[in-house]
Amino acid sequence: MDKLPSEIVLQICLFLCPHDVVNLQLVSKRYLSIGRDDKLWREQCFLNSSFLESLRKRQEVLTSLTSEESTFRDLARALATGNGAGSSRLDRPRAEARDLKAQANEKIRIMANWDPSYPSETVRWYDEYIARNAPISISWLQQPRHRESPQHEYLEVRGMALYTPEGEQSSILAAAPLDDGSVCLWDISGTRGQKGSIVARSKSGILWEDDLGSQNASKRSKMVNTGVTECISIDSALKKAFIAVQSGLVEVDLETLSAVSHEKFPFSITALSSATHPVPITVGTNLALYLHDYRASRGYKPSAVSDSIDRFDTMFGSSGSSFRSILNPEKLPTFASLYQPGPLSILHLPSFGNEWDGNGDIYVAGRFSNILNYDRRYFPKTRGTIYSGARLCSMTSLPYPFGSMAKDLARRGELSLEQALEAKTLPGKTLIACGEYNSKGSLEMYGLSPLPQLTTISSDSTAGRLQNSTMKNRQTSSSSKLLSVSNHGTRLVVSDGGGNLKWLERDGFTEARRWNIAHEATEAPRGIWGGLGDSYMDSGSGDIARKILNTQHGQTERAVNDDDLLLWTGEKLGLLNFSTKPGFTAESFEGLAKTAEEVHKEREERVYGETMRRALEQSADEARYLTGAWWQHIQL
Repeated sequence: MDKLPSEIVLQICLFLCPHDVVNLQLVSKRYLSIGRDDKLWREQCFLNSSFLESLRKRQEVLTSLTSEESTFRDLARALATGNGAGSSRLDRPRAEARDLKAQANEKIRIMANWDPSYPSETVRWYDEYIARNAPISISWLQQPRHRESPQHEYLEVRGMALYTPEGEQSSILAAAPLDDGSVCLWDISGTRGQKGSIVARSKSGILWEDDLGSQNASKRSKMVNTGVTECISIDSALKKAFIAVQSGLVEVDLETLSAVSHEKFPFSITALSSATHPVPITVGTNLALYLHDYRASRGYKPSAVSDSIDRFDTMFGSSGSSFRSILNPEKLPTFASLYQPGPLSILHLPSFGNEWDGNGDIYVAGRFSNILNYDRRYFPKTRGTIYSGARLCSMTSLPYPFGSMAKDLARRGELSLEQALEAKTLPGKTLIACGEYNSKGSLEMYGLSPLPQLTTISSDSTAGRLQNSTMKNRQTSSSSKLLSVSNHGTRLVVSDGGGNLKWLERDGFTEARRWNIAHEATEAPRGIWGGLGDSYMDSGSGDIARKILNTQHGQTERAVNDDDLLLWTGEKLGLLNFSTKPGFTAESFEGLAKTAEEVHKEREERVYGETMRRALEQSADEARYLTGAWWQHIQL
């Protein structure tokens, strides 16, 4: 084996099962390199995909419907080619060779229809196979405790964002505001201590602000609104975090963990865009959008809303300095009014040519039926709108084109090689959004052209740079509201209100795999009869993933199987990875001072309490059902 060329060894590996290929990697560095070959694992992903399974079922149905026609067609082909015994034997090798070549070409064509990657995209197919087939586990990050309370009860986490310090690409931290007005940092990559542990935490109350409008200025708690998911943004280059606290925007220095400034807005903040240096962040309030340039020495601090009529002297000062104020080069604060309240997600689309600068268009979605599109050069004027009809709460993007017709044909395996390549090489981007439509989940994808047409703004042809390509999956995405969407390798991952996580192919329909938070860890409470019942698995144990973040978004240099997902349930943070057991548990942080008996006893108490809660809920449901059935019988 050592003397064989690598190409032959790789061909031999194609006949091995994935488990044997993994064991082969342990032999030597040469076999490790061969065992990580992208072509090998790309084919394994294809052979174990739900796309291939659904295609086989579709072909079986079509074959059963046309069995008689195929029988007559084969008989006619045999009569046409077999004129004699000798000629048929001579032509058989050629026919078999043609059949083998045709089968190989058909396999290549079908694989091209399935392949979710793009020609300019770098994919590590070994990691893709792990993410598509390996067991899933979740590890809950260390829960912070209240410092001033005698009971030291746990504090709820009010949001989350990822923080990668400048010059430390391998170090990934999670930042979040807490109930007591402090900011907490967790180690996600394990470079600053134990993975999942708290590495730093600010003083309590730094997110509180002085009410300067009252006569008795006093420090009062203004907690982060629980209904705001996008409440924190981080600029890793400047090492600053921006946290929305009701109608105030607090700037926090992540090196000193102290509040730098407070910006006041006239309405409650409902969404923040990502913070990418040096692009200003977009602040979404109930009734308006603002561009907040935090690099300016003096930020925008709008005063309280007044009922008085605006006059010339109130806008530009007294009459003696009015002309001087007009000639002042400092721009007046601008904002974009919203005709319907409630923006929930703001996306800064990267400009074409640079996929990570965030300097492109601005897209806003929320409790209104349209996705609003703004060009920051003409802000606050609206470029256009994209009609959705759903209430969207989360958005993301892909730097690759999207064609709904091409995706539909590829899902059925009907594209040729040339058509599949052409669909992936067209210029454009993809806007992905999720939310709710008629109490069910809605996953939507829109194709965006690279350049707008040179016509007037707000025309139908330039609205949002939209191509003639729209996909709205409101049938199979989820039976409950979708809460968050994120890119995860060559797949999309969404979370819903039932505690489910679902990985979909980039067509938005084909399901790669699914998982429920009720599966997490080994501490999941057992049913009354000793097993995890179906009702419990569907319930999600009360936890839902309100927000999902990919910990390796935009990074190519990383370890194998290090593409974890960070989850926020509204109360705590969890790290989802692909392994047979969690990387750490609660005892990893708090069980060091306890004996093994105490830890085991606490675990049993927690499992027993959860089991009894589920049993009582099921008993109450049965009682309500029987009461309703009895009342209907009496009425009849």
